Amino acid sequence: MKKYELLYIVPAQYTDAEIEGIRQTVVGWVEKINAQITRHENLGKIKLAYPINKVRHGTYILVHFDLESHDVSTLDSELRMSHEILRHQIIVAPKGAADRKYEISSYVPPLADEVKRESSAPASAPTYTHSAKPKPLAPPPPMVKEESNLSVEELDKKLDELLEDDMSKSL
Repeated sequence: MKKYELLYIVPAQYTDAEIEGIRQTVVGWVEKINAQITRHENLGKIKLAYPINKVRHGTYILVHFDLESHDVSTLDSELRMSHEILRHQIIVAPKGAADRKYEISSYVPPLADEVKRESSAPASAPTYTHSAKPKPLAPPPPMVKEESNLSVEELDKKLDELLEDDMSKSL
C-alpha cells in the first residue's frame, strides 16, 4: 500500500455544518475503496488566488490515507463528479508528510502594480507632475518668405533635374 495525500477545496458558500457533511461524504468514498485514513484535517477558509467558477473563497481540507495504487482513479472520478468540491489534488505523500504541520495563507502577488511601475522606470527618468495652470507655449518662429530670383523656366528645369535624380535612385 502507498501513502497518499488528498487536498480538496469546498466553496465558501457552505456553512460549517454543511462542510462537515461533505467531509463525511469524502470519508465514505475513501473507505468504500478500502483505504485507511491516517489524518483528516480542516485547514481553514481563505481567499483563493484567482476565482474558480466565480467563487473567491474556499475551505481547504487535507486527508492522508493508505491505498493500493489502482484504486486511486476510482476516488479521483468520485471527486470530479462532486458538485460540492471546487478543486482537488491527489498525490503520493512525501516521507514524513503525516507528521508535518500544514498552514495555509492567502495568495499575495509578488509585486504590486505600483512597485512594478516604479522599478521599470530608469533611475534618471524625469518625473512629471500635474499643475492646475499649464505653462504657456513659446511662440512659433516667424515665417520668412524667401524671394526667388529664378524664372518659371528655371524652376521647371530645376524640378525636372530633381525628379530625374529621384527616379534614378529608385531604380
